[in-house]
Amino acid sequence: MMKKRSIAILQVAIFVFFLIYFTQISPLLPFNGDDFFFNGSMRVPFPLWGVWNPTRVFPEVFSPICGYVAAFCVYPFTHDYVGAVGLVRAIVVSGFITLFFYLFYKLLKNRFGYSNKVAVAAEIFFLLSFFLLFKHLNQSSYTGFWDADFDSTLFYLVPGLMNASVILWMARYKDLHAQLNSMTILQQGLFLLVLYFVLFSNTQFTIILATYVFFKMATETIKNFKAEKSVVVILQKIWIYISILVVWLLTIMFDVNGGRSGSLTQNQSFLVVFKETLGQFKIFVSQQNLMFISLGSVLIVVAIFLCITKRDRQAKTLSFAIFNGIFCLILTTVYLLLAYTKAGSYYAGREDAVWPITFFFLYCVSISAAYVISRSRIIKRLTPLLLVLLSLLAFNFNYQPIPSTTGTYDAKTVKAVDNYIIKQIVKADRAGKSKVIVKVPVNDKNHSPKVGTSNWPHSYDMAGELQNALYAHHIIRTRMKIVFKPDYSVNKKFYENKTNEQPFINLEK
Repeated sequence: MMKKRSIAILQVAIFVFFLIYFTQISPLLPFNGDDFFFNGSMRVPFPLWGVWNPTRVFPEVFSPICGYVAAFCVYPFTHDYVGAVGLVRAIVVSGFITLFFYLFYKLLKNRFGYSNKVAVAAEIFFLLSFFLLFKHLNQSSYTGFWDADFDSTLFYLVPGLMNASVILWMARYKDLHAQLNSMTILQQGLFLLVLYFVLFSNTQFTIILATYVFFKMATETIKNFKAEKSVVVILQKIWIYISILVVWLLTIMFDVNGGRSGSLTQNQSFLVVFKETLGQFKIFVSQQNLMFISLGSVLIVVAIFLCITKRDRQAKTLSFAIFNGIFCLILTTVYLLLAYTKAGSYYAGREDAVWPITFFFLYCVSISAAYVISRSRIIKRLTPLLLVLLSLLAFNFNYQPIPSTTGTYDAKTVKAVDNYIIKQIVKADRAGKSKVIVKVPVNDKNHSPKVGTSNWPHSYDMAGELQNALYAHHIIRTRMKIVFKPDYSVNKKFYENKTNEQPFINLEK
């Protein structure tokens, strides 16, 4: 009972930490047109052939649900629309992250058979690794939970967490087929519900589930074939894997024939664009802490060596898991590089867009770390000290984390600009006007009303998208016509002046 209470306290502490992180340290706030558009517009909850995003069902359904909760459950009490939207998103993202880490803990306990203390230590290390991988003490750093903008949290990070959580759950069971058969009808229904939204979330990120399922299907088939099982028995064992892969391939077919994919025409040859994609991926790697990558790789090698020398049941289970992770890491890297050669090479340099690669690497490092801790008394004694020291490095905020908003603006700036724009619209609505010209910052010197996407993040198109959200959330009473007018006075009033910034003064030089 005491152990369960301690684990519950740890998970609550993780949730509270990330809630504070996403509301105070690196706040999640809407800023551009997409942020408001997806937060206030809901699609039908199934894939559609030929539309812009054929299979992104989860983010385009769940995002407006978050918007409804913010507008109808939080805003009436806070009277802070932008703050309510940010708070709900922070709660949601923190919840998914907490579940992700808890499932990792359960995997270590149930599948690998580690003690409670070792599993907890490994869970904490796994959490810290998402900060340490990108940590630089002499400049602002990314984290493993960074997103390019507000709407990307549900288009990239959360789908990644969902896919990873599903395979962490699957990996807990040696015989998934038997586990599914032992579940109640309700539990099986909930599993299918989760699978549905996972598979229809983000085609780039479902590679996490697809590579794991392919590896498991191949190894299960080989194992049962060697045991001279009949084809029927083999199919019974792997039907769930086959089903997942078939649906995954269908999602790719839908996306390839979607509007977004059709708009991506390349004027250069495949090899030229692929080379550019590799160049962007090198930028992603260069932004990481190479020391951590080196130490993590050494941990994996040491764990494999210990598994070879030990050769007991736990060692076999771990070595299988490590090779599974490495296999998925390699296939995922190749898949994403090819996908972003088509979608846009710059995605390969975005931390949030290549999150599956980050996950598989840190997964391999962390299960290796757990095994090394469990096998060495010296390491066990040092673990509390090591975790505290790593925490102090990971959570050193002398340099603020790179913000998860469009541009490099501080969260206070983002919120002030949002409120200024929305206040103009609400004032016009209350005055009974049917049209309002709204002043916004100038973000593009060559902006033009004829080019709706110009002046990003406050593009001319954003006017209609913001109207969608404000009307859906009952902030304004009519679908009034909103026209954006970029004005330098808004920049001067709200944007930070960084012309005379001083360097950080180190405590110990």
